[in-house]
Amino acid sequence: MKPSDVEFTSEYQLQCNYNEKVHGIVAWWDSDFSRLQNTVTLSTSPYSKSTHWKQTVFYLEYDIEARKGDTIYGSIANRKSLVNFRELDIKISYHINNDRIKKDFVNMYKLR
Repeated sequence: MKPSDVEFTSEYQLQCNYNEKVHGIVAWWDSDFSRLQNTVTLSTSPYSKSTHWKQTVFYLEYDIEARKGDTIYGSIANRKSLVNFRELDIKISYHINNDRIKKDFVNMYKLR
């Protein structure tokens, strides 16, 4: 991985499976060590064997009253902090738009 790989923007889309308030989004990552003789994947997924790394929760500033079948979508932008090279500045936009609800907002996060 190059240091510049830490900086990215990506779109996302989440399908709601339940009628529930959404308070946050949980994120995790996998790292594949594929150039080894025996390939290894390090995962922080809650569905994988536990490691010393954990999942990250991005709490929403405003809850979303979601219903089964609703889609929450947006984008995530990640960059190195300008203040501390060990920190990340993350910007996530949230959108839900259907016949019952329309919400658009952006939250800023600092991952330490």
